[in-house]
Amino acid sequence: MKKNAPNLKTVPEEITLVSVENPGTKPLYLQLLDLKGSVKNELPFEEKNSVGSVCNMTLKGLNIKNTGYRLRSGDESFMDPYCCHVAGDEKWGKYTPFGRFDTPPLTEVVPAKTVRAFSDMVIYYLHVRGFTRNKNSGAEKGGTFEGIIEKIPYFKELQVNTLELMPAYDFNEIIDEKIPESQEEAKKEAPIRKRSRGRLNYWGYTSGNYFVPKNSYSASGNGIASFKNMMSALHKADMEVIADFYFEPSLTSRFIVDVLRYWVIDYGVDGFALFGSEIPVSDILRDPYLRKSKFIFENHPDSASLEFAGSDRKERIAVQNNDFLYDNRRFLKSDADMLSRFACHLLSEGECASVNYMASFNTLTMNDMVSFDRKHNEDNGENNTDGTDLNYSWNCGVEGRSRRKAVEALRERQIKNAFIYLLLSRGTPRILMGDEFRNSQNGNNNPYCLDNPVTWLNWEDLEKNRETFEFVKKLIDIRHKNPVFRRSVEKKKGRYPETSFHGEMAWQAAFYDYFRHVGVLYSDKELYYLAFNMHWQEQKLALPKLEKSGRWKCMINTNAEKKEALTEGGFIIVPPRSVIILRAE
Repeated sequence: MKKNAPNLKTVPEEITLVSVENPGTKPLYLQLLDLKGSVKNELPFEEKNSVGSVCNMTLKGLNIKNTGYRLRSGDESFMDPYCCHVAGDEKWGKYTPFGRFDTPPLTEVVPAKTVRAFSDMVIYYLHVRGFTRNKNSGAEKGGTFEGIIEKIPYFKELQVNTLELMPAYDFNEIIDEKIPESQEEAKKEAPIRKRSRGRLNYWGYTSGNYFVPKNSYSASGNGIASFKNMMSALHKADMEVIADFYFEPSLTSRFIVDVLRYWVIDYGVDGFALFGSEIPVSDILRDPYLRKSKFIFENHPDSASLEFAGSDRKERIAVQNNDFLYDNRRFLKSDADMLSRFACHLLSEGECASVNYMASFNTLTMNDMVSFDRKHNEDNGENNTDGTDLNYSWNCGVEGRSRRKAVEALRERQIKNAFIYLLLSRGTPRILMGDEFRNSQNGNNNPYCLDNPVTWLNWEDLEKNRETFEFVKKLIDIRHKNPVFRRSVEKKKGRYPETSFHGEMAWQAAFYDYFRHVGVLYSDKELYYLAFNMHWQEQKLALPKLEKSGRWKCMINTNAEKKEALTEGGFIIVPPRSVIILRAE
């Protein structure tokens, strides 16, 4: 009797197609690695399978789940620039990345609820690791994308509606330095052996694997999944996300556009802040995939580039306003001939939106700009030679921390004054993380290599400086409720002009080089009068006359010693270095 043949099923052999660009003229090799990063095999790309500089290879029977890869040309082993899945970088401070063949499960990112114009945004600028790395942050998964999710209630309380993330792509945080082993070697011009000092590029404005989020910013080591979960959580909370990218000059326009497309399509980011000397603005603005994305550029795009942006370019293109910081810090510390510049920043509206800020990652924090006359970067190990010397700061009489009540009161007042500049100026305000509760970096204006409490937010300061935090919340609320502080209003109500300046005579402001005081009237559904005095003596400003039943009520007085504004005979007496906000009733 004939036996039945076994029921066999044909299993197709797994095929993996590899296409990479050869950046040089030497032969290119594919290095196959195990998941610990050790090279197990090396295969050459054959010339017959190349098209131009693109090399192709077909691999059969490869177990992609247990295999990584890198590329080699000559003596150099390097990452595939288009690699979309990376391993070997899961632990912060240990950066030995290699590519993965397998792709993570497809996870859709919840889209943003609200697409805001720049003028309606209040940006909160943070470093993923430093924001919650400190144990007192209250985050169970500190220093990660998950830590940001845990802080969503905090963002909602503060009323910021946009996060700007310092580089969250897979940048190399290890600074490679060529250090001579002896004085004799230092004198030689020949290449010397690299040795590590253990220095870090903490901020991340450097090159990296641009197509993937940083795995060491993930609590699970899976940066892709963690970043997407964070994006969905923020979008559900009606918040948008701007991602910072630094691109080296050697990168092509095509590559940069491909990176930005990928982060829009796969990761759902709402916009980008772009840094680098050769950003291809025209190619970015004409790309259809990026048509609805927001962009913050370091410099104002030229008119030819803006032609590709469309008629709504003011709604999605912004420029980082460096002069806002420099001029307003000088006005804050009572420098001469700054009043007119301050007034321009207060109301200026240009062809593109303006991102205004009073502190950034490479400046003194807002607390430190009123606590230090000079930078204190000694911890960086460069003899205090790094970082800018142009801080435009004033220590209010004592360098560094002080127990003197008068000094501390002045510093608190100056910070409140600066927040009024920032949050009630037209443009897009950007708050550096922790400034709302007086975070300090001990006078260090460039802690680029420090991963310690200097760069980690000290959340104990939130309760210590709760008054400042509540003050900032109140200003943001005023901004949200009154569009006249954000932009020109389309349908203004009332008989007064939308904005007007006032001096010691109503409707006649003076901008002499020695003047440091001015009044500004905002008119829309409500009337607001902002009285600024950055002089070291009290000054008198004229109040516009209201209708018969109207009166001015003090909403804010940054001088804690003067709870109520002193108004008499159509004038307001403004204390030294103070701002008073009145509302007509």
